[in-house]
Amino acid sequence: MTEEKRTLIETFLPVDEISEEAKKEKQGRAPTFEMHYWWTRKPLITARAAVLGALLPADFDPQEFKKLLGFEHVSVTGKRAHNYDIPPERIEQLKKEYKKVWVDVPTILDPFAGGGSIPFEAMRAGVNTVANDYNPVAHLIEKATLVYPQKYGEQLYKDVEKGLIWVFKETQKEMEQYYPKHKGKDVVAYIWAWSVRCPKCGFCNPLVGQWWLVNNEKKKRFIDPLVENENLELFLKEGNGAQEGTCAKGIGRCLKCNSTIPNDIIKNDILKNEREILLCKVVLGKNGKEYELASKEDIIAYKECKKVLDKNWVEYVKERSVPTEYMPDDSRGAIWAKLYLEKWHKLLNYRQKLLFITLVKKIWLYSDILLRENNEEYQLAIATYLSFIFGKHIDYNSRSACWNRPKEIITSSMSKRGVALSWDHAEVNPFVKGSGTLISINKAILDGLDYSIRKLYNRGNVRTTLGSVTTLKDPIKIIISDPPYLDDVIYAEFSELFYSWEKIALNKFIQLGEVQKSEEMSVGGWGRTNEFFDKMFRLSCKKMYEVLEDDGIAIIFFAHSSIEGWDFVVNSMQKSGFRITATWPVHTESTVNPLAMGKSSISSSIIIVARKRKSEKSGYIEEIQDEVHDHLMRRLDEFWKSGLRGADLTVSAMGATLDIITQYSDIKSYTGKMQIKDILELVQKYVAQYVLDRYMKNISGLDAATSFYLYSRISQLEKMPFDTANLIAKSMNADLKLFDKQGLIKTSKKGKAQGIILLNHTNRELNDKQSLIDCVQFVMTTFAKGGYIEAERELATISYSRNEIKDVLEAFLSLPTEDPERQIAQKILERMGQSFPKQGQTGLDNF
Repeated sequence: MTEEKRTLIETFLPVDEISEEAKKEKQGRAPTFEMHYWWTRKPLITARAAVLGALLPADFDPQEFKKLLGFEHVSVTGKRAHNYDIPPERIEQLKKEYKKVWVDVPTILDPFAGGGSIPFEAMRAGVNTVANDYNPVAHLIEKATLVYPQKYGEQLYKDVEKGLIWVFKETQKEMEQYYPKHKGKDVVAYIWAWSVRCPKCGFCNPLVGQWWLVNNEKKKRFIDPLVENENLELFLKEGNGAQEGTCAKGIGRCLKCNSTIPNDIIKNDILKNEREILLCKVVLGKNGKEYELASKEDIIAYKECKKVLDKNWVEYVKERSVPTEYMPDDSRGAIWAKLYLEKWHKLLNYRQKLLFITLVKKIWLYSDILLRENNEEYQLAIATYLSFIFGKHIDYNSRSACWNRPKEIITSSMSKRGVALSWDHAEVNPFVKGSGTLISINKAILDGLDYSIRKLYNRGNVRTTLGSVTTLKDPIKIIISDPPYLDDVIYAEFSELFYSWEKIALNKFIQLGEVQKSEEMSVGGWGRTNEFFDKMFRLSCKKMYEVLEDDGIAIIFFAHSSIEGWDFVVNSMQKSGFRITATWPVHTESTVNPLAMGKSSISSSIIIVARKRKSEKSGYIEEIQDEVHDHLMRRLDEFWKSGLRGADLTVSAMGATLDIITQYSDIKSYTGKMQIKDILELVQKYVAQYVLDRYMKNISGLDAATSFYLYSRISQLEKMPFDTANLIAKSMNADLKLFDKQGLIKTSKKGKAQGIILLNHTNRELNDKQSLIDCVQFVMTTFAKGGYIEAERELATISYSRNEIKDVLEAFLSLPTEDPERQIAQKILERMGQSFPKQGQTGLDNF
C-alpha cells in the first residue's frame, strides 16, 4: 500500500463561512440549476470546498483556500462565491499543489452525480471527472451542464438559441389562437377547479382549496360563489370576506346542500369525467395583474382544443407524440395524482396537452433541419436543450401547478415534493412574459447554458456514464458524492414527470430506455423498502471501496437526521473497509423551524471523509479510550480556534474520534458490543466538559441540570431538535423528562419536528430550588424585581456558596451582549464587586 498523505479537508474546513455562503447561494443560485429541475442539488460553494479540500495538501494556506472558494470575491463584488473563477494561470499552479498529495493530477468520480454540482466544480478546479447516475434524466442534465458546454463553447449557445426561437415562433403561430386576449390585454394565466357531482343532490360542485385570488397587504381579491336554481354563479370581490374552500384533505363539501363528498366519489368522478370549471383568468394590466371571469371566447377557444385532440388522438398515439404510460406505483403516496388521473398525459388539460404535442412536433421538424446541417452528436446536443422545454414547462403548466395568492405567480408542481393533484390549479399562457411561460423557460435554459460555457469551456474533461453504482469498475483516486438517502426523494418515479415527454422529443436522435427502478437507491417504489435501501447502500459502499485506489480518499455527503442515521451510515462504511478521517457539518438550507435554528441543528449535510483501512483488527473501547480522549482534545483545540461551536463542534469532534475508532474493523466493550451511537454519546460528554471548562472555574461538582443548561446556553442551543437535546442529556447521565418536570425546558412540536426550548429566568416559573441553576435564576429574578438588596437576601437563603453562584454568573458573560441573562448577570457581578471582561472578551480564559 502506497504512502498516505493527508489532504486539507482532513484537517481544515471553514465550516461557518461555507455554511453562510451556501444558504445565500440557495436564494440566488447558479443559473445551471434553473436549466432543468432536479432535487437536492448541493450548492456549488459546498461542492467546491469538498473538491479543493480533497485535492490540496494538509499544509495548504487556509487563507488562500478561502480565497479560492471565492469569499474575497464576495466581499469585493457583492456577488455570490459561485461566480468566482480561479484564473487559468492559478489553476496550473494549483496542479503542482495537487501533485504534492497525488503525484499526478487525479480524476474525481461522482457515482451519484445527479444535477452535477460536484463534477462541475471538479472541472472548474482543472481536473478530469467521471459523472455517473442511474437515472436517465440526471444523465441528460449532466450532458447539458457538463459535457456539451465544455466541448462546443459559444457556437453551441448560438445554435441552441436559434432552435429555441424557431420552436417558440412556430408553436406560437399554431397555438396562439387558443389563448384569446381580454379587451386587448394579454391573459397570463387561467385558474381552474375540478368539478365533481354531489352524491346527495347531484349538483356539479367545484373543488376549491380557497376562493382567494390574491391575498397580501396591498391587494385582496376573491371569488364569491353563489348557487341559484341549480346554477353556479361566480362574482369577483375585493377586500375581506372570502368563503371557506370546498375541498380539504381529499374531502369535498357541496356548495348547494353542504353535504360531504367522500374522496372515493371524487376519485371516481375525476377518473371518469375529467370535468373542470374555469374559475377566472389573470390579465396583465397597466398596474399589474388583474382578475376577470371567463368569457365566451375563453370557453370556445378551450373547446376547440378538445375538438382537435379528439379528432387526431388516434394519430397522436400512433406516431407517439404523446406519452401513454401510466404513472408509476408509489408506496409512499407521493404521486397521489395517479389515484385520480392514472396516466401522465392526463396531468395536462386539453389545451396544455395540445400545446405539448405541438411542441413535440415542432422539435421533430427542427430535428430534420439539424440532421441536414450537423454531425449526430452535435444534433443530439442541441436537441437535448430543446427537450428541456418539457422538463421546465410541465413543472409550471399542469394540473399539479397552483396559483400563489400572496405573490401572484405560478407555484411549480415540484414545490410540493411530489406529483400532487391540485383541486384548484393554474394554467399558463405560454406566449407571454411571466412565471413558467415559454419565454421565461427559454431564458432559463439559455442563461444556464451560458453560465456553463463561461465556467467550463476548455477546463477539465468530463465523462458521463449511465448506470448503477454497482457496475463501476475503473480504479479511481478520489470519490466525492452526495448519494440518495432513504426516503428523501424517489428519483425514479418523480423524474418520469419530465422524462415521459423528453424521451419523445429526442426519439428522432436517440432511443432512450425507460427509467430503471430495480436498483434505484430510495424508499418509495413498490418493493423498495427500508431494508432494500440498507442493502443497496451497503453494496454501494462496498463498490466504492473496490474502485478506490489504496491511497485514495472518499468524501460522502450525508443528510444527518438522527443518531440511528449516523450509526447506519458509519457502520456501512466501516464494514466495507473504510475508516473515517474527518466529518464536517455544512448547513445548506435557510430554515424558519424553531426546532432546528442556528447552531442547534445537526440535521444539515455532513461531509464524511474516509480512506481505506490499512489493517483488520478488533479493539476494546476501554483499552483505547485514553488514546481517543487525547486525540480528541488536540482536535477540539483546533476546532475551537477555527470558530466551531454548538452542534458543529460536536459533529467535528465525532469525525476526529472516528479517525481513531474506524481504524478498527470491530470495536467492542467488556460490557457488550460497541455501537456508533455509544461513541457519539461519549464524544458529546467530552465536548460538554471541554466547553464548560473554558467558562467555569470548577465543573467537577456541577449538577446535571446546571451542566445541561450552561452547556446549551453557551453553545447557543436555546432551541434544538429532541435528538440533539437527548444526546446532550444522556452524555451527562441526565433525563430530559426530569428537566421538563423541573421547568428547565419545555417540549415543542412543529409538524413532524419535535424539539425542546430552554427556559431562562424571564420565562420560567421557579417554585423550587433543586439545582444550582434554579438558585441562580432565583437570584436573577429577584434582582430584576427588587434590586440588589433583595438579591442579597435571596443569596442568604440558598444552599450554594457565593463563589458557586459567581461561577455561573461569570459563564453567562460569554453570551451575546443583547442576551437578558448576560445583562442581568453583569449587573449582579458589578454589585458583588466582581470584575468582568473588557469589551470584546467573551470567556474567562481571555480575562
